[in-house]
Amino acid sequence: MRGNSRRLPVLRAGRLVQIRRAIESDQAELARLRSDPEIDHFMGIDASPSAWLWRHVPLGDQSAALTDLMITDLVGEPLGLVSLWDRAIPHNAAELSIWIGAGHRDRGFGSEALRLTLRFAFNDLHLHKVYLRVLEFNHRARRTYEKCGFAVEGVLREEMRIETVWHSLLYMGLLASDFHAIDLAIEPIDEFDSRTPPAIV
Repeated sequence: MRGNSRRLPVLRAGRLVQIRRAIESDQAELARLRSDPEIDHFMGIDASPSAWLWRHVPLGDQSAALTDLMITDLVGEPLGLVSLWDRAIPHNAAELSIWIGAGHRDRGFGSEALRLTLRFAFNDLHLHKVYLRVLEFNHRARRTYEKCGFAVEGVLREEMRIETVWHSLLYMGLLASDFHAIDLAIEPIDEFDSRTPPAIV
């Protein structure tokens, strides 16, 4: 089944990663990648038994997302997941969540996957705005979001309690017009034509 999923159409591809629609057969591999204490920490999920629900990766009919996108390397090896949540009908806005599994972080995969997803969101889905929520201490994620144009629009003070300490949650947003200008200004990622497989050299 994993081999079949590698042949699914690629929506966007860059120098390092590509994104495609996640399907139900991806669930086991994503669950393995998602079973990572660092992801739990930066999502504000504690070790209580009831937290299993937040670690579950629903796909297909089980998912409430507008779209779930599998992040893979250029040969189709799964790296993580990015989802767009349609919570602002009819205002053409969606909430974004993204995570990269252990062993694949700090290599530029998340940054490139985010840019590819934003291009898909604004150019293909024609969204007007994408927003997200991030814990104040997640500096790595905040730097990535800011590089792509996200700006802090609000602070939910002491919103989440993690290991007995209360932390604030930042609300960040990005307009399509702002992203297009920033995407042109920062380093190109040489996106391949998604209708053909990317060249591997």
